Amino acid sequence: MKKILLLGDIHANYPALKAIQKYTKPDRFDRIVNTGDFTVYSTFPNETIQWFRERKKTISILGNTDRRILRILKGKKLKKPSKQEKRVMYFWTSENLLPENLKYLNSLPAQTGLTLGPFRIGVFHGTCDDADEELYPDAPEARFHQLAKDSPCQIHIMGHSHVPYHKVVDGVHFINPGSVGRMFDGDPRASFAILKISSEKIGVEHFRIPYPVKKVVKSLKKNRLPDIYTKMFQIGKKLN
Repeated sequence: MKKILLLGDIHANYPALKAIQKYTKPDRFDRIVNTGDFTVYSTFPNETIQWFRERKKTISILGNTDRRILRILKGKKLKKPSKQEKRVMYFWTSENLLPENLKYLNSLPAQTGLTLGPFRIGVFHGTCDDADEELYPDAPEARFHQLAKDSPCQIHIMGHSHVPYHKVVDGVHFINPGSVGRMFDGDPRASFAILKISSEKIGVEHFRIPYPVKKVVKSLKKNRLPDIYTKMFQIGKKLN
């Protein structure tokens, strides 16, 4: 049996990532899969990226915040987001990202895949044909049917919506581990999942665990970043 730790949407929340490390002991997994969004909205992008750089069994892709950071650092204009309080978080990250971590981000694809046993696994930030699509579990069934038909993968591991779920449509498994660092459902705890694959079976278990939110809040205030993010991390809801 293969065991895979599923992470995503960390958003520079290293204290949450460390809490998951303590809880799961990542070295005991065959793979660690990260669906992107290492950066923005908290103040630990370097620690977060470094954590993945140090682990050989990690498979990571870029998320939309990561792609925008790369765009800024290439001297291109940031078209989205338009709200100033969000743009501040992007530019703070761009100014504080270390060169070696920028290099790592530049090396990552927008999507990737792997094969374990008889199963082909796709790793996407949004979906296989739209990196920015927020695919929720209550999306129209027709959308899941279309994705299952269009992709050669039997397992889709996705992020971006920050909603944890496991849904099987036409024999294809759609899995979102939720957000490690920035949940929106009123529960601020970190979200992740564990995927278990045997020769014939696929099993998924989702987890929510507490982490020291106060460390995130303290750093946001120290860096004089918008107060709205302090509140969002404290209550686990999106307010902008």
